Amino acid sequence: MKKVCGMNKWCTRPWIYFGLCITFLMTAIILCNWQEWSVELKIIAAVSALVPIHVVEEWVFPGGFHYQYNSFWHSDQLDRYPMCRLSDMYTNLIATFMYAGFTLYSVMEGEVPTGITVGTIGFCALEIIIHTMFGIQMYQRFHNKGKQTIYGPGSITAYFGFGVFGVILCYQIIGRTITVTDWIVAALVVFVGVGIICVLGPETIIKKRDNDYAFPSADYFERFLK
Repeated sequence: MKKVCGMNKWCTRPWIYFGLCITFLMTAIILCNWQEWSVELKIIAAVSALVPIHVVEEWVFPGGFHYQYNSFWHSDQLDRYPMCRLSDMYTNLIATFMYAGFTLYSVMEGEVPTGITVGTIGFCALEIIIHTMFGIQMYQRFHNKGKQTIYGPGSITAYFGFGVFGVILCYQIIGRTITVTDWIVAALVVFVGVGIICVLGPETIIKKRDNDYAFPSADYFERFLK
């Protein structure tokens, strides 16, 4: 029998439970500072709290995000390439800690830098765009097998979590002057922070066709594969 390493076990459910502990912690911190914190600061902290909840929808209830993600890249190994359990674990935990870090930095500064706010709006918009693209692709692929909507694992928390946060932040910066520096910071948040450090970095380093971090099931999409 093949021995399962500690990291492989960690990349099943334990890391998700750890992430949810961060969700509870960040939620408690938001509630404890509800009267003192600005709306922007609450939302930045809430993004950190939301990422693990988003993961639960993508991985567990109903699960199967990896299937649509890898399908989008026309993979011939939909259970592990280019996204596997290990790379996605890093992606989401880095994002969680990155926004916890933004929260701490904003508290120390006394306000949320506009660049971080604009970058977060971009991040939230990307979540909606990506899940919509994946949803349309999966609908086109499986509508003849009974799929009736563009829903995909992660769509609910993307639209009603990140989407709502993005709209609130947009409202907060109406009429505000956004400087060149703010746009640069925003670009760094989206393209370097989210794009490279959270997603492309872990995926590029870890992705291998013969890795041991395959997802065991297509989960939500199993019903359309029969």
